[in-house]
Amino acid sequence: MLTATSGLTQIREHYDGEAREMLRVVLNSTSAAEANLALEVLKPSVPEKALVCACNLREIIRALPSSPFAMRVDESVLARAAGLERHMATLEKTLPDRTELIVTTAGNLVLDIIVRYEGEKLFWNPIPVTDDYISVGVLDRLIESDHLLDAIIDLAQCMGVVLNPKFYLSLEDWHLEYAADVFDGLGGLF
Repeated sequence: MLTATSGLTQIREHYDGEAREMLRVVLNSTSAAEANLALEVLKPSVPEKALVCACNLREIIRALPSSPFAMRVDESVLARAAGLERHMATLEKTLPDRTELIVTTAGNLVLDIIVRYEGEKLFWNPIPVTDDYISVGVLDRLIESDHLLDAIIDLAQCMGVVLNPKFYLSLEDWHLEYAADVFDGLGGLF
């Protein structure tokens, strides 16, 4: 996963204008067909290395559980392991770039993960998770921050969540992995 977190720089360089919207689809759409179409639109203007990094980040985002979910530890163990501080009914941590990571729990149940930055509160998952894996505002902050992705991966591991995302070396690898899903999804799009 270190490759994916260091790949943020590659993605960041192209995360603006029309490419931003298409990269959001590649990274966040639950539809492999939509992600594939967005990749094809981006190919002429975005280097393959950045697109492969986006595919790898997509797999990390996809592997993270959506709220609410049960974790393998309780609140107190999570707080100690992840370096979170209790504030009223939440567990919180401020990252070096002033992004705040907030977790609401009940025993071993994670009710929600909230990202707060410059006074704006963003819930990790859209409710219900249908079209996107995570909220668009969180995705934007994930790309902009040098610390949020690492903190989320660390948080998930401290929760006892097994993260084993697929890793791609080329776009062809991604296309081969999702070929059947893309063909199934294309029928639903048209």
